[in-house]
Amino acid sequence: MSFWEIYRVLRKRKWMIVWLIGVTTAVILIATAGRRDAYVATSKIMPSDAALYRPILPDTRMDGETDASARTASRDQLPNLMSLIKSRTVAEKAVRTMGADIPPDEFKDRISVETEPNPAATSRNDRTTDIVRISVYDSSPEIAVKGANAVAAVFADYYQEISHQEAAANAQFLETQLDGARQKLDETSDALAAFKAGYGITSLPEETTAAVTQLGEAKAARDAALAAYAEAQAKLSRVNQQLRTVSPNRVTVEGTTNTPMVQILENQVASLTSQLNEARAKYQDEHPTVKVLDDALSQAQSRLRVERNKVRLNRNVAANPAYETLLQQKITLQSEADGLAARVAQLSAAVGRTSSTLKPGADIRLARLQQEFVDAQAQYSSVTTRLNEARINERVTTQTGAIRVTEPASQVYKVGRNQAFYLLLGVILSFVAGTAIALAMESLDNRIRTDVDLEKMLSLPVTGLVPKLAGQPMPALQKITYLDPLSPLSEAYKFIRTDLLLTASEEPVNVLMVATAKPGQGGTTTAANLAISLALDGKRVVLVDADMRRPQLHSIFKIVNDSGLSNVLSGERDADEALVATEIPNLLLMPGGPTPINPSELLGSKRMSQMIETLRREADFVLFDTPSAVAFTDSVVLSRFVDGVLLVVRANQVPRGAELQVKNLLNKANARIIGVVLNDVEPEKVDSYYYHSHYYPKIKPAALALTGRAGGGLPELDEGSEDERKSA
Repeated sequence: MSFWEIYRVLRKRKWMIVWLIGVTTAVILIATAGRRDAYVATSKIMPSDAALYRPILPDTRMDGETDASARTASRDQLPNLMSLIKSRTVAEKAVRTMGADIPPDEFKDRISVETEPNPAATSRNDRTTDIVRISVYDSSPEIAVKGANAVAAVFADYYQEISHQEAAANAQFLETQLDGARQKLDETSDALAAFKAGYGITSLPEETTAAVTQLGEAKAARDAALAAYAEAQAKLSRVNQQLRTVSPNRVTVEGTTNTPMVQILENQVASLTSQLNEARAKYQDEHPTVKVLDDALSQAQSRLRVERNKVRLNRNVAANPAYETLLQQKITLQSEADGLAARVAQLSAAVGRTSSTLKPGADIRLARLQQEFVDAQAQYSSVTTRLNEARINERVTTQTGAIRVTEPASQVYKVGRNQAFYLLLGVILSFVAGTAIALAMESLDNRIRTDVDLEKMLSLPVTGLVPKLAGQPMPALQKITYLDPLSPLSEAYKFIRTDLLLTASEEPVNVLMVATAKPGQGGTTTAANLAISLALDGKRVVLVDADMRRPQLHSIFKIVNDSGLSNVLSGERDADEALVATEIPNLLLMPGGPTPINPSELLGSKRMSQMIETLRREADFVLFDTPSAVAFTDSVVLSRFVDGVLLVVRANQVPRGAELQVKNLLNKANARIIGVVLNDVEPEKVDSYYYHSHYYPKIKPAALALTGRAGGGLPELDEGSEDERKSA
């Protein structure tokens, strides 16, 4: 579709587009009228390394130092921290701190979290810093500032509480281990003292001492591995407990009406619409095929409306980053526990092998008691050291926060309704939607609107386009070529005359029949004006009203219909006697005469052929006006005696196959169709009408009809400038 075709479509459907834009604008104004201006305040926090580079439960080695591989594996907890800031728990605590009457879920939606950009970034990985910006939106600037500061402070305290609980849990676990180590140390000390007192042994041989020492070292290593294994199991138990409280996925529910059934029904409606249009082009509405397709289309459209009213809920599932972090910690701790279990088994086997090398005896028992005492001392010392470190860590997490508020919120920024933007966007989108709807309606509109549509349907040359003139009375239009010779409508009939004369110069077309497929196509008006234009060109013209069923030409030319064609064909009068002179020079009219009971038989009689030959000798052109070719056979019967047929089709009507049916009937009668006239065309689609205004810009059609012939002069022009009068 070319630019000018799109322009014509938009011009034709302009009020629909204007209405759509108006409705969209009204909806936007109503929707934004009740919205208040929003304000945003921003506070900034900075997590410490302890919060950024360690998991929620720290991973430690047997010696109590942080493992570098674990530090690398738990790299960057920032996304989890940002997700925790927007949690309902933080929102609920913040609302309680502010003392505001806001639902926590609603307040949570007003919180926005993002990282501070790095202005000095040199690589892709350094585009953001570890500073987190917490923004709160609200219609009140005071609440926005309070909310931003409350969220920052509450989150810092909340994370501090989590960290303190973790450190306290570790310290409590080590205190339990210390009690056990102290009890074992007391037991081994008492057993060693009692043995020495009972046997009076104070020293051991060197080889026995070495073996016992080796056994003690093996047992110490085994006990250390057992302690580390127990600690790993405790951490694993806490992670499993947290995993049971955290959902592995985040589920959001969205509603949609675009279901597979809707798509199937839409395709079915489109297919039935296409089939129905094709059927209507071939048959009338009463045809069974058209009725069946129409009923099927109505049912499909009804089902489509029902399906579109149904809303299907789509569940969108996304992985929960907090759950993924805990799951990764569980895998790491499980791997560590499995390794420690294997090490405990290995050390237990080594203890067994060393024990088997020692022979039983008092000295061996003494050595073992001494080694057990030494091992108990070492275990007690190790647990004491680790407990002291845990208590120090607990005090540090209590006194120095892992999250620090670096910049409290103090200023607010107004976030307006941006009504102008939404209005502009709405106008653009509604114009685009209106254009699409207009083009779609135009593409689905199969009415005959232009000469291209007519040529495509009938495969016949278009002789002329007759524009539609609003405001003109029907009597004036039926003789407008005579009453208003300067009008664009008169020029259209003169184009048809010129085409006929050019066709007659190549092959004689002295006897011409004007036919229509259906009633009301404008065939009688076309025949009258074509006859007038030929007569005004100096040709001798005889206009015959062959529509004896409902003759009209006599009323157009104000002649009595007492006798006419029916009298000539019945033998009551001669052709010369039935001809009547009209007010137009060179134009004779033969009225239809009284309505006979057998019009078709009379038109196909030998007298009709003889009359045509008589008129052919007396006139340059003989024009016949005929009734509808679909309703009656008169036109097809008469077409056998004429030199050519001019078919008239009215524009802006949906074709139902009548035009093709008439064309096929005329072809079977061996009639020569010299062209088609498209009547009642929209004026903007007729080029001659458009350029006609450049020569006669101020002509009054009513004045032309009254003064063009009655006064005997040229049509008058409106009062205008000198340039306009000169151009006219």
